[in-house]
Amino acid sequence: MIPDSLVIAILSFVGLVLVALITGGITLTIQLTKWQADNRRLWLWNRELVDHIYRGLPPPPPPPPAELFD
Repeated sequence: MIPDSLVIAILSFVGLVLVALITGGITLTIQLTKWQADNRRLWLWNRELVDHIYRGLPPPPPPPPAELFD
């Protein structure tokens, strides 16, 4: 028979690992969402810069999106 204290310790450890994995997954999802939004803003600004240069427009170049470098 397994002692009750060992069962409680094993269940506590498994619970801790599951909570850590769930928390890590949530954090990863949030970071990937932010990264994707920044990547889209950067792509848009790059596209505006390329269009500005291609059209031969005078300085100043288009400004970056407001949230890009926060």
